[in-house]
Amino acid sequence: MTTGAGTLTIEETFLRPQALPPPPTRHALFAILIVLAALLHLGTIGIGDLYSETEGQYAAAAREMIQTGQYFLPTNDSIPRLQKPPLLYWLIIASYKLFGVHTAATRVPIALAVVATVIFTFLIGERLADYWRGLAAGLIYLTLSGTFIFGRIVMPEPLFSAFFAGAIYCGLGGFQQRRQRRIWFAGFWICAALACLTKGPHGLILPAATFAVLAVCYHEARMRFRFLLWWPYLLLFLSIIGPWYIWVEIHFDGAFHQFVAEEWTKHLIGRYPNGTWYDDVPRWQFAASHLAWWFPWSVAILPALIFSWRRVMRPREIGFRDALPMVWALVVLVPVLAIGQRQDYYALSMFSAFALWAAMIFERASNSLRNAGAAIVALTGMIIGVIALALPRLVPVNERDWGETDFRWTAWKALADIPAGVWLQFRPLLVITAIALLVGALATVYLLRRGREKIALVGLACGLIVVGLCMVSGIARIAPFFSLADAARFLNGRLGTNGQVLFEGSPGVASSLGFYLERKFAMVNQEPDPRIPLTAEQRNLFLDEKAALEHWRVPRPVFLIIEQDRVTYWRELLTQHFHVYHQVASFGTYIVLSNQL
Repeated sequence: MTTGAGTLTIEETFLRPQALPPPPTRHALFAILIVLAALLHLGTIGIGDLYSETEGQYAAAAREMIQTGQYFLPTNDSIPRLQKPPLLYWLIIASYKLFGVHTAATRVPIALAVVATVIFTFLIGERLADYWRGLAAGLIYLTLSGTFIFGRIVMPEPLFSAFFAGAIYCGLGGFQQRRQRRIWFAGFWICAALACLTKGPHGLILPAATFAVLAVCYHEARMRFRFLLWWPYLLLFLSIIGPWYIWVEIHFDGAFHQFVAEEWTKHLIGRYPNGTWYDDVPRWQFAASHLAWWFPWSVAILPALIFSWRRVMRPREIGFRDALPMVWALVVLVPVLAIGQRQDYYALSMFSAFALWAAMIFERASNSLRNAGAAIVALTGMIIGVIALALPRLVPVNERDWGETDFRWTAWKALADIPAGVWLQFRPLLVITAIALLVGALATVYLLRRGREKIALVGLACGLIVVGLCMVSGIARIAPFFSLADAARFLNGRLGTNGQVLFEGSPGVASSLGFYLERKFAMVNQEPDPRIPLTAEQRNLFLDEKAALEHWRVPRPVFLIIEQDRVTYWRELLTQHFHVYHQVASFGTYIVLSNQL
């Protein structure tokens, strides 16, 4: 391992037999970073309900896989879900087996994935420079706003990011250590295979493209990375990913590859199979939002980039270790901007690369520019504080309601949809955020004045830890408007032995209901995906209004969950047919109707 003295080059330190042992300081810093990551992510897994869409889909599918004993086929409400490979489902199942089926257990694999990514970020930074660079990069990644937000969502991206970072670390280890190169490169292929089992083939394409670009640019990389193409590695890769893909292709009699091809085409082109064009997050919005996802480090390094660009970037002497994070970031970011459809979290796998790059810039910047970056963070905190104090005067006088759930599944749309009354509930969190940013910036300035440049960013990081916990609390507070958990708890105690639940909406919007409700439910005014072969029983879960009214006539408890803007329609329809309308509860933007008092 490298030491902080900086007396040896990377090649001398890692390739020579007498590599220096790491000092105790390195071990202490590494351990502190791991414990901090575990406290922040494992310690908060029980806060807030799971949202619908992705979180509910993974949680409900994993629960159903345990109930049915069918571990190769994820299903939601018994409907096959083939959009993503099964590794995350399997890890959630393992968590359920260990800890029970509940919200916190669902988040355990995601929390561990974030901790693993922090570890790999530290180790990569250490290999590129020294353990102080590793500490800085690990802290930056851990305290990015985007890590606190996206690193808590039950979805493939946090796990994919961990395997991606693991592949980069193993590839870098093989580049630097000749004697164990075959073992390191085997690790690269294993991590790439697990990434493919998490999200898809870009688990291999993206890390391979990163090293391919570096091989084109640097002769030494070209010479060493050619060993990555050893044919036994391909057999190892196929032995890991092959069984599930072969099984699902046989199980669906050849329809699976067509389904996957259409899914990829939909995302690459930005068009549904029926010809409808869509773009969840426009390119300009996606790029601009990363100033927020990378806050505060996106502004902390800004003065150095503007006023000392040549010093921090060294454009005339960019070596392999400086180029790796930049190539990694571009390999992920450019394709995401080029495709037709994207979500806010699609670039999460390059957040580690940004952290490594930001750590390098902060390290090379002068103290005056570091102070300027801290000052911008402090100014941001003061602006947030002013907004919090003036919030009652800033929000609209006329209160409005949340919009329809299905149209606010991006960060920008969700923020724009929040009513004034909900914003007022965030005032205490905004005040705490403002104070934390200000105190963190002042701590960084103080450490710089005392000559503690190596740990100066700890001040900003501590401030962001408080801010991140405020984000976690804020997301939990608005969960009732994005989750059907409360509605499911209400219904579980009222369904009896033969009660039935109907939901008007898409399977994605109903996914949290599938996790929290203790039985299957039917969907009204929805058509099943024609690409997925369904049994007669599965098709019976999709009802038109006529069939829903027939269920309503049956002398047993039947509950219908609708959006609040559909109340007038259903009141008239039910009154016309039954002369009775029972609205029994409301949860967020959802209304629960019943055929009985």
